[in-house]
Amino acid sequence: MTGGLLLFEDSPRGSWTAGCRFGGLTTLERGILTMARAGVDRLLVAVPAGLSAPGRRVRRLDIDLEIADWGDSPRTTFGPSEEVLILLGDHVHHHSSLTALVESGASGDGLVVQVSPAPGQEGLSFLPPGVAAGGGDPGLVSTGALLCDGSLQPHQLVGRGGPALEFLRGRAAGRGVRTTEGDPSLWRRVEDRRGARQAKAMLFGQVTKKTSGPVSRHINARLSIPISKVLVETGLSPHLVTVLLVLTTGLAAAWLISDPEPYWRLALAGFLWQMAAVLDRCDGEIARVKLCESRFGAWFDTVTDNLAYVAAYAAFLKAAHGLHPGQPLYLYAGLSAVAAMFLSLGIMYHYALRTGSGSLQNYIVGFARHVPREEKGALYRALERYAFLSKRDSFAFVHFVFALLGAFDLIYLFTVGGLHLFAIGVLLSRGKMLAAHRRRSDAAAEGPPPEVGGR
Repeated sequence: MTGGLLLFEDSPRGSWTAGCRFGGLTTLERGILTMARAGVDRLLVAVPAGLSAPGRRVRRLDIDLEIADWGDSPRTTFGPSEEVLILLGDHVHHHSSLTALVESGASGDGLVVQVSPAPGQEGLSFLPPGVAAGGGDPGLVSTGALLCDGSLQPHQLVGRGGPALEFLRGRAAGRGVRTTEGDPSLWRRVEDRRGARQAKAMLFGQVTKKTSGPVSRHINARLSIPISKVLVETGLSPHLVTVLLVLTTGLAAAWLISDPEPYWRLALAGFLWQMAAVLDRCDGEIARVKLCESRFGAWFDTVTDNLAYVAAYAAFLKAAHGLHPGQPLYLYAGLSAVAAMFLSLGIMYHYALRTGSGSLQNYIVGFARHVPREEKGALYRALERYAFLSKRDSFAFVHFVFALLGAFDLIYLFTVGGLHLFAIGVLLSRGKMLAAHRRRSDAAAEGPPPEVGGR
């Protein structure tokens, strides 16, 4: 188990910091959620007297949480069998920063201090001037995150009060202090509104997933992140953003393209379809910044996306039939593509249910990551290489460009051909994907190999 201690200074400044709201959460709420995401099971929070409790989202956390006033004797205590993650409340971290510290472990040291300078901000020096720990550089500054052995009984600090770093230095004397480097892009100190703005920018700098396609990373993100920064402060939940902005924009594009003449309808449809792809990033960005990602949210986003896709492809069929009434091949090719789409979705939904994932994009990602290279033939590798075209950001951008050119037939050909190729890829990879999932499940059930004793 990992304990946690979140400390807000016992002063008017500490009260302001705890209640400072940015990115849709107060600093107090964000600190609790971040430590929970980092793996803390039991969390003690010390706040100035009279500070209001955090919101419902925090109270629903599946951790043992106690919020105590400075000077009170907390019921939460930490013993020698657990390590305790300590975070000074005016330091805001991305959860991956604290996760890395927890995973590093205390390794027999009394105290581990995460150090790294944040650009343009003054950090705290944990060690006395001129003293280096563990061969480290005394010029490095603390990120406000520390990991200590529970035998140091850091919970006693809450009842005693006083400067936190001085208390911890005294407790760690003779036990060893080690420094570990943190990522300077993953934390900021919030002492004023400027610091809050920097912390918000830092959090939004981490919202793009590594699996995002090139259009999403390099084009859509430049629009979606500024929009998300505004939306996150309105209190709209990611689900409402999905319904009110993403789904409605996609359905409006489908209605317009169902009758693509005159030109303005096709061009506007392409623009709205591209904007739907941009806004589709926003719900995920807001969820990640507000630390409210969930499996239900992933499924909700997937289902609403697919509703927009079905509406769009039905609109393509209607438009193609209206533009080429005497050429049934257009209609038959479109119907075949829709059938291929439903077949692909059925296989991918089945895989998502088997693996517990709420995103169908994990099927594409999983094929690249989990299927051994020796099991992939030339066709598999070609499909893997161009799989990014099946992502919403890529095909929406292609549709947008063709729509501006007034080339509905190119949109139709790209869509029909792409759906057939994608279905072929899904059909060919289905068996290998399920086999790879079984291997991972078996390996997880067996657990890590036993340690071999030394000679």
